[in-house]
Amino acid sequence: MTVKVLVVQLEAIAGDIQGNIKKVKNLLSNSGCFNADLIILPELWTIGWNCEKFNESSENIESSVLIPFFKELAIKYNSNIIGGTSIIRKPKEKDRNTSFIIDRQGRIIATYDKYHLFSHRGESEGTYLESGTTGLIVNTDIGKLGISICYDIRFPELFRLYAFHGSDIIINMAAWPQSFIDEYITLAKARAIENQTCFISSCLTGKINETYNFSGHSLVLDYRGKIISQLEYEEKVLYAEIDLDEMKQYRQQMPILKDTKEQYKIMEK
Repeated sequence: MTVKVLVVQLEAIAGDIQGNIKKVKNLLSNSGCFNADLIILPELWTIGWNCEKFNESSENIESSVLIPFFKELAIKYNSNIIGGTSIIRKPKEKDRNTSFIIDRQGRIIATYDKYHLFSHRGESEGTYLESGTTGLIVNTDIGKLGISICYDIRFPELFRLYAFHGSDIIINMAAWPQSFIDEYITLAKARAIENQTCFISSCLTGKINETYNFSGHSLVLDYRGKIISQLEYEEKVLYAEIDLDEMKQYRQQMPILKDTKEQYKIMEK
């Protein structure tokens, strides 16, 4: 089975959901691709990254302007949608950094709350948001998709569980800083190689603020960590095709997951 993928990379307009929706529509229209199996958007493409502004930008799921937008995209492109993330209100809890997963008919089939909240040099999502409590594998017509958001990529335990539960493709939506781009690409390749799973990342590009920039470099990797397609810093839609049959054949030839021990022990002397 060949999966056709469109990965959207953009510079988010800070705090402007409608402006960013318009930007995504234009990028997809200008891509020249009108039939896909999977469209993926980046983390916080809706508002950009500013922890102190998260709560004032939050929406209720029921009234979110994103829901009709995702339905429009799904039907227009006959595609499943991994909707990047936005800040969603939770009753009697902190807001969450949430991704919507949409099927080809425009229906929400799952949501995923970011499992690991970023904390670095005082920039803490956890001050303003609540973390998710579980990973997510979504069953779709193209296979099982393991969902992750940005900082999740640093925690291989989650991705190992995705592999053991049969994920065909692992997805990471990111608002990753440019200063750590080499680490991100290395981590992405590691997650693909160690789990023998195709890996797709959709990253923001452009400015985070006056001091820092986003990484860009959205990419699609095969099950051996080989780059199938990759962007640099431009605002663009990346097109790639993933061969899942080839991946499954390789897993049979090199049964790493099957050879993994159920439990590991160590000695310390």
